[in-house]
Amino acid sequence: MEEAKDTEADQSIVATLSKSMGFQRIDIVFDHPQQVYYSGQHISGNVHLDLDEPMNALGIRLKCKGEAQVYFTDRSAGIRRKFSAFENYLHVETYLVGDGKEKSMITGGVYPFSLTLPENLPCSFEGRYGRVRYSIRALLDVTTIYRFSTNIIPFTVAPILDLNRDRLAPLPISVQQSKVYMGQTEALSMSMILPVHGYVPGQTIPIRINMDNQSTVVLKKIRIVLKKVVTYHSSEKSRKHKEIVVEVEQPVSRNSDTYDVTFDVPAVPPTGMIHCNIIDVLYTLKVEACVDVSEWYYRMFQKNLKLRTTIVIGTIPIQTYETPQKTGNVTEDSQFQPLRTMATDEYGNDTSSLKNADRERTAKPSLSLPLYEKSQIYRSSKPDRDDPTGDEGDSDGEVTPYSPMYRVYKFNSSQRRNN
Repeated sequence: MEEAKDTEADQSIVATLSKSMGFQRIDIVFDHPQQVYYSGQHISGNVHLDLDEPMNALGIRLKCKGEAQVYFTDRSAGIRRKFSAFENYLHVETYLVGDGKEKSMITGGVYPFSLTLPENLPCSFEGRYGRVRYSIRALLDVTTIYRFSTNIIPFTVAPILDLNRDRLAPLPISVQQSKVYMGQTEALSMSMILPVHGYVPGQTIPIRINMDNQSTVVLKKIRIVLKKVVTYHSSEKSRKHKEIVVEVEQPVSRNSDTYDVTFDVPAVPPTGMIHCNIIDVLYTLKVEACVDVSEWYYRMFQKNLKLRTTIVIGTIPIQTYETPQKTGNVTEDSQFQPLRTMATDEYGNDTSSLKNADRERTAKPSLSLPLYEKSQIYRSSKPDRDDPTGDEGDSDGEVTPYSPMYRVYKFNSSQRRNN
């Protein structure tokens, strides 16, 4: 209640000050309408300042920052502990007019700006227990105490993961498993086959599932789940959180042993969080044969037959596998030009943790590429185990939700190709 009263008082003071000084508004308009940028590129735009008359002030200041935060709790022995971590990647403050020390006469108008992002920034990311966020705002410093400010405006730093430089991505997937159920003498066998490991948002993942049921167990359906597995790290403890990105249920038929299931990859961050040490991302694919076991004591022991593998989500598709459609007036070849090369790590097997720190890929798409879509935080695979995220803000107290924009392609095979 006291905080609410203080906020109302502050707003009243600002409103009174604005009216007395003839201040109308201050806004930022980006040159790039989607507000998507890559490491090393320029952020440019204009600060619009509306004043009834010239104002004596310290200057117009631009503040740009980028940081990562992790915050989660752990319950052990009835005690809840809080864990957090922080990384700072970018902090730039520059004056477009004035110097912040001596007052000068400032008039309303349009003030252009241009900032260069550093190299090797981690991509924007929003998760349940952490985020990597970049933002910018403009401030009119009247005195060292009073100022007028725009809202904190987040923007996306886009990721880069070139699947053509990933040794695992072009390799096919073939997983097989069998199980003999209680009371049975013959096994239920299942296999899944995928043409490659690596896909990009907008691309269709085709899965061929083969069933061989020599038992008398009745198969009800096949469940396919794509999960995003995010690991949040603090200096003392790590927490893993799984989100269900795509879930498909395939009906089964007694007359068929082969099923082809397809779904499109939505706008999600790529595998790995290069240059970020406190958040890791990987993707798993599960195929589950759901059997009909009616007796409750059988259900306690008869778990469904499950196949699991990891897949790689990138931002530049495998050229030898499937070519994306050209969009608008974009020259697709421009996005595949390598600008910088780094070593790639070797993958041991499908169940590896796919460590992120050495997995940057080098081609930087042109900003003219038009198709970006907002990402989202998907529902938890085990919501009953989730803890409250708290209301921790960033270094400026900003807690407003934000959805980063990720590159999405169109393919002839895509189920969304006609949208």
